[in-house]
Amino acid sequence: MSTALDPPRLSRGVWESPAFALTSDQDWAPAWASQQLLNATATLDVPLHVFRTNPCPVLDEAFANGRITQGWHPNFLPGSSHGETLDDVIAYCRSHFPAARTARAHCFMEHSMAWDALAAAGIIADSQIPTYFQESLTPLLHASGIWRFPVYLEDDIFFRYFPDDLSLHAVEATLFAPGVKIFNFHPTFVAANVPSLAYYTTIKSRWFSPDADHPKMVHPDRGTRTVLEELTALVRSRGFTFTSFETLVDRLPPGRTT
Repeated sequence: MSTALDPPRLSRGVWESPAFALTSDQDWAPAWASQQLLNATATLDVPLHVFRTNPCPVLDEAFANGRITQGWHPNFLPGSSHGETLDDVIAYCRSHFPAARTARAHCFMEHSMAWDALAAAGIIADSQIPTYFQESLTPLLHASGIWRFPVYLEDDIFFRYFPDDLSLHAVEATLFAPGVKIFNFHPTFVAANVPSLAYYTTIKSRWFSPDADHPKMVHPDRGTRTVLEELTALVRSRGFTFTSFETLVDRLPPGRTT
């Protein structure tokens, strides 16, 4: 009989080949930006898992129709609109996105009490720890019992390191090495084709303006959407496909027993 002292074991063979999955942090994106992300992933024919921060008709309908899968994107930072306390934040997520079993915290904010609370609320897997295109990534078992998928590439980290140029050269060295490759792209960065932190700063205040000319906010040259398109094409050029994040979760053994 297994006990809490017997750690679950991954079947290493399952994780030896590269496995690619696309996720997105909603981050309170305006509906127009979420729609643009959905349009982009539909064109690319890539399954999308969205970590949700708030109700949005566009994403709500996409989830109801099976167009996306979803998890929680709880904001544990001070002044959070999700609530003042840890219990408030969990209750907010559970109320708006019931039956979710995955999470990624806003700004990757975490502490042990939050993760124990997420586990108690039914979360079995997260996607924390942004890496610098790390090879040989496999799920990690957090002490809470939640399985953890580190992030291989995050869009804003990528354009922070490679502003404007956005060369894939640094990624190509490890992209097809063994291990899980979780990509994280934000709706507004894809919708506006953001190329750099500086560009993001100039348009951020207009994202939610009802009279904003959204097409004029889209960067016309190389940007975040370009990177997403090129990464997708590069993965497929080597004979690989994208897997739903929820499918990766299904491959996991049960977490720590108590």
